Amino acid sequence: MKDFMTRVDRQQGAFMYSVGSLKVRGGIWVGYEKEGYRGHQYLLEEGEYHDWRVWGGSNSELRSVRVLQARLLKNCVDTPPPRWVAYSHVDFSGNQYILEKGFYSTSADWGSRDTRICSVQPVRLAPADGNRTRNEILLYSEPDYKGECRIFNYKEEAATEEFQTKSCRVVGGSWVLYENKDFSGTMYVLSEGGYRSLTSMGCPPNTFIRSVKAVPMSFSVPSISLFGLEGLEGREISTDSELLNMQAEGFNDHVLSVRVNSGCWVLFEFGNYRGRQFLLEPTEITNWPKFSSVQTIGSLYPVRQKRHFFRIRNADSHHLMSIQGGVEELKSGRVVVTPEAEPMSDIWFYQDGQIKNKLSPIMSLQVMGNVEPGAKLVLWNVTRQPSQTWMAQMRGRLSSITYPGMVVDVKGGQSYDKDHVVIMPESDERLSQQWEIVLIN
Repeated sequence: MKDFMTRVDRQQGAFMYSVGSLKVRGGIWVGYEKEGYRGHQYLLEEGEYHDWRVWGGSNSELRSVRVLQARLLKNCVDTPPPRWVAYSHVDFSGNQYILEKGFYSTSADWGSRDTRICSVQPVRLAPADGNRTRNEILLYSEPDYKGECRIFNYKEEAATEEFQTKSCRVVGGSWVLYENKDFSGTMYVLSEGGYRSLTSMGCPPNTFIRSVKAVPMSFSVPSISLFGLEGLEGREISTDSELLNMQAEGFNDHVLSVRVNSGCWVLFEFGNYRGRQFLLEPTEITNWPKFSSVQTIGSLYPVRQKRHFFRIRNADSHHLMSIQGGVEELKSGRVVVTPEAEPMSDIWFYQDGQIKNKLSPIMSLQVMGNVEPGAKLVLWNVTRQPSQTWMAQMRGRLSSITYPGMVVDVKGGQSYDKDHVVIMPESDERLSQQWEIVLIN
């Protein structure tokens, strides 16, 4: 698309003067600040870009785009890369220049006004099966993504007292930045996007970030309750979505106790996501002022996660949950644990409380027949009522939201269906009720 302007009804009209947000569903693309593939360049990989800061834009303009016609690499390690990205600054920061195979006699050939190139990296294509996830945060020692860069993934927690963060990019997931090196003190929660300065991160200009870690990943339908009295008493405000301004929406922002029913939530001292922040997982806080040292809750939102594909491993047998015999539309599939699964039958994802299999996204994990101890779980069409929803942590139980106290288990024993997945009352004595969610990277 050479220019996001088009002719409508014989009159020149704006189809889209400039892109405000975009989603790359496949391949690798190059976006340009100006029409006709001119101006600043931006490498656009698969993913969601909510605004120009996320794709590292120099400004809010994006006027043209083209796809990189790179072939799929079967071996991304040994095969030479078909494209490169050059950067005007060190640590892969600054202006980007997409370099394809060829000879560049002057800097103008690669779209630059000067010859400054300080770092380069190859563009490598991975199989486009949607199974890869990249939860990382990039911290920079200078504003505008300049200076020294340090990268952390979701498995890492790190103290950064010797590194002064001035800007950052959250590539995937949500992250918490702390003013103390032991993951304590004033915190700042950041979701995916680019943050060119401390101010854009919600930090005062002289803030020193001394530790950082990823927000714990959980799979649940968010729910939180706020109470007007201590001890979870008094007037109750319950919500499963954000509240931008408690007072503006008719609520009293003087809250004395809090219960996080499910999900991870970020609570702010003042409205419009201002003031001190608090990240809360499921918990009960009977005295909010004493816990937080603040007197109000002005706004809040649940930490929402992008779709991740994962495998589910049983802690007892170490076998994977999978679909046996394949599935067909409107027919059920048997859910079992097995050491060897059919292709893709052991790949799952979480959506709106439902656990679904990649083989058939229109079906979800449900109880077959009456909900009673030992009832088998199957993959069933999502239109079946009542809709059955679940919540899970990365390690622990897969618990039913629809039927509290019931969890996912394995039948066991010596019968032919011993490997079938069932629903059972929660029990600390059954290791088979413990599961591990393994993200597919």
